[in-house]
Parts: sequence; structure tokens; C-alpha cells
Amino acid sequence: MAYALAIITSALLLRFSPTIQRTLKHPAQSRYASVDGLRGYLAFGVFIHHMAITWTFLHTGAFNMPESKFYAQIGLASVALFFMITGFLFWGRLLKQGRQFDWQAFAVSRVFRLYPLYLPLMLLVIVSVFSIQGWTLKDTPLEVASQILAWLLFERPDINQYPQTGGLIANVTWTLGYEVFFYMALPLFAMVFLYRSNWRQVALCLLGIYTLYQLVGWEHSLKKHILMSFLGGVAAAYWVRKPALVAWGQTRLAGIIALVVLVLVLTLFRKSFAFAPLILLTLVFSIVASGHTLFGALTLRSIRWMGEISYSTYLLHGFLIWLMMQRLPLVLPFDAKEPLVFMLLAALSSCLLIAISSLTFMYIEKPGIEAGKRTVNWLRQRTPAKSLAGNEAD
Repeated sequence: MAYALAIITSALLLRFSPTIQRTLKHPAQSRYASVDGLRGYLAFGVFIHHMAITWTFLHTGAFNMPESKFYAQIGLASVALFFMITGFLFWGRLLKQGRQFDWQAFAVSRVFRLYPLYLPLMLLVIVSVFSIQGWTLKDTPLEVASQILAWLLFERPDINQYPQTGGLIANVTWTLGYEVFFYMALPLFAMVFLYRSNWRQVALCLLGIYTLYQLVGWEHSLKKHILMSFLGGVAAAYWVRKPALVAWGQTRLAGIIALVVLVLVLTLFRKSFAFAPLILLTLVFSIVASGHTLFGALTLRSIRWMGEISYSTYLLHGFLIWLMMQRLPLVLPFDAKEPLVFMLLAALSSCLLIAISSLTFMYIEKPGIEAGKRTVNWLRQRTPAKSLAGNEAD
């Protein structure tokens, strides 16, 4: 039901908003339109996953993984596939552009992709914490500043002794630590596997990757089995360069296999970040990356818009759940622990999430992406550009 409400909300926005209509790319404008559509399902899947966790929290007081394999996996598998998308897109660009890859544009685009929306969300968290605490300092100003700095680096320490501050956003920023590690390690991996010239360079780059893993992991507790999901995307980047595999990936049989495998992952496994489910999810993703629309499910206009706003959906849904399920019942006479009330609030949240995400994409994310492109162009005017590669900020 939640997916249906989200898709209907997205369709209505497309129907009545000329601005959104103009913004949504035609499938022919995107080389990987199916992947773009997949993002919409994944981001909303994480929302459903955290809504199930919230139901458990309201009754037990503990943030535990849902007992249902489906509700556990719809979040975990979605994150694994998100990591595969990252690995696929950027390793694919490296394979295509080789030494012409514009690393400066890549770095700038990533900053302007992650932070324009994250900074206002972080401000909302800080304001919420101090508002609840009556604007009193329980830690020293220096300690609070240190906590805020950690949040700027996608850590989630308690702010001003507010317990489980990260719970205000469902702790979603843990994935951004993995994304940042992948971005920082990508040039080193490129030098090892694509640009290698001699064994000394390879050895130094491998040492650099290990050092980077230790440094980033010290803050973000990076786990190797989660990082393995990026390899699924790398594998798909090679898959789509094999015409025979792409041709098979677009067949009806491949689509049926992808759907069956996806159902198996969602219903038979409790974890996604393990060898067997990752292999299965890699197969599913490779078929989607080949251009299979899963019988039209990935190219619906409403789903493609949900894919366009997927970063907003992913980043903002935790805060919306916190407001609707934990704060709203404090000021209105109803109990979110009641099944009917919870379902009504969840339904309303589904619609609100798509509407709010559409607004934040249009007025925060998109201007941020454009600002990144302008910054790249400004930098190129100041320094000789080696190539135009990596100009997209996606």
C-alpha cells in the first residue's frame, strides 16, 4: 500500500506541476533509464524498512531489525543495490574515459551532490535537539562544536547529551561513510587496476587503500562485507560491455529470472551483505543495467520521478518518521502504537515524503548540482583542463 500511495503521489505531482514535467528526463535522454527507475523503488524501500523498525520501537523501546525477513531485506537489499549503482556508474565512467577521467570535476561534483541537502537536514536535527532541551547547554560549547563537526563528516554522536540523536534521521548517514570511502579510494583503485605501470605504483596504491580504509574506518566502522556490495556494481560495469550479455539481459527470460531472484532474496535471507545474497543481487542488478525495464516497472514516469528525488527520499525519510511517529502524538490526542493510527500516519507519511522530496530536489538538490557544475567550469578556466570527462554531477 505504501508503494501505491507513493507512486500515486508522484503521478499527481507530474500531472499538475509543469516544473516537474520539464525537469523529468525522457528515458531516451538517460543511458541507464532502468537504473534511474530502480533508485525510486530502493529509496522508498528503505523508508518502509525504517517504518517497520519504528513500529517495533514504539512497542519495545528498542531499535531492532524487523523480525520479518521481507521488512528487513527491503531496506538492506535496497542499500546494497544503491552501493552497486555507485560502483557501476563510476567504475563504468573510468572504463569509458580511462586516463581522461576528470578527477577534479569528480571531487567537486560529489561535494555539491552530498552536502547541499545534508546541511539543512543537519541544522534541523540540531535545532530539534536544542528545542526539546529548552535551549540549554548540557555539554561545553567546545564539546558541542566537536559533535557538530563529527556530524559534518557523517558521524552521528549524541548532540548536547540528547540520547540517540542519530535516531532523529534513522541513522541513515551511515551509508554516506561508505560512499565517501569509495569516492576517496576510487583513484587508487584506478591506478591499481586500470592505470598500473609498475609494481611499485601498485604496491603504493594498495598501501594507500589500506591506510584510507583504516582512517575512514576508524570514524565510520567500515565493514568489509558491506564494501563488497560495490563490487557487484563493478561487475555490472563489465557485464554491460559484453554485447552478448546485454542482449540476454534484455530478454523476457532474464526479466523473469531477475524478479524471481529478487523475491528469493527478500524472503529467504535475513542479511543482504553476505556472499550468496550479494551474488544474487548482482545478477538482478546486471540485468537491470542491461536495460531491462522489468516489464515496464522501472520506466513508469512516476517511478522515474521517484528515482530522480531518491537522495532526498533517502536522506529525509528518517526525520519525517520521527516527526510523525514520535513528536506529533505528543501534541495531538492519538496513540501511534495503535495499529490503525500507525497505518494512517504511515500512509500520510508516504505521500508527504514524496511531496517534500520533490520540493527539496527542485529547490535544494538541483541548484546544488548546478552550482557544482559552475564551480567545475570556474576551476577549469583557472587551470588547464585535460578533458571534459566527469562533467556530470548526477
